[in-house]
Parts: sequence; C-alpha cells; structure tokens
Amino acid sequence: MSSRFRTLHLNRRAIFYGCLTDVGASMAAGIPLLLFAVATSSDRASLESTIQSAGYVTASLILGLVATVLGGYVAARKSPRAELTNALGVGVVMTLLAVLLQVLIRIPLDLWGTLGLVLTIPAAAAGGLLRVSQLEQATATD
Repeated sequence: MSSRFRTLHLNRRAIFYGCLTDVGASMAAGIPLLLFAVATSSDRASLESTIQSAGYVTASLILGLVATVLGGYVAARKSPRAELTNALGVGVVMTLLAVLLQVLIRIPLDLWGTLGLVLTIPAAAAGGLLRVSQLEQATATD
C-alpha cells in the first residue's frame, strides 16, 4: 500500500471523474430525499421543519459521505498509479468546493456542516483504500 501512496502522481482526469461521481451521486441520492420531504409536508413551514430535522440532516450527511467514498473509489480506479493519492485529491477538491460554496452563498456553518467538511477527506480516502484493497487481493491471488 505504501507504494500506492508515496508517489505524488496526481491524475487530473481521475480526480475530475471522482469529483463528478461525487456530485452526481450526491444529487441522485439527495433529490429523492428532498422529494420525500416535500411529499410529506403540508406547507412551507412544515417543509422547512422537516429539512432542518435531525433525521433529514443525518440522512443527507450520510448520503453525501457515501457519494464521496464512491468518488474516491472512482478516482483511485481511474488512476494508473498512486491510487490513494488521487482519491485524497477528490476529498481535497470537494472540501475546497464546499468551503467556497459556503462563502459564496453565505450560509452559516453549523455542527452538521462542519462534520461534513471534516469527514470529506477521510471518506474519499476510504474509497481509495477500497480500491487499493482490491488491487492487493488481486495481486495476492495471482
């Protein structure tokens, strides 16, 4: 595993595909969640209450982190070497993008948002570690 991390070979295409996967998977998971919230709310006040509820926010956080794991995995799979480095690249890019959006939209960062930012890089690394584990298993069986 160390040789897959030590080389600083950033593959921009792999990181781009990983970030694209992260955003796409987040949207694919988030839209049905939002539609469910809209369908179960009778008016705007109850919709805002539902969206701010602990269950909705927790589900959103979990789905977002799973999407980031998938993005890290895709980046690691697309890169010919330094798989973990490229998966971490997805985490860094997505964290920077989230911070930029927070600043531009001027949404105050709450506990859940901070937790999401803190866990983005480890989630992407987990996706990279999944790929590295696959490669090591394939090497061991050959």
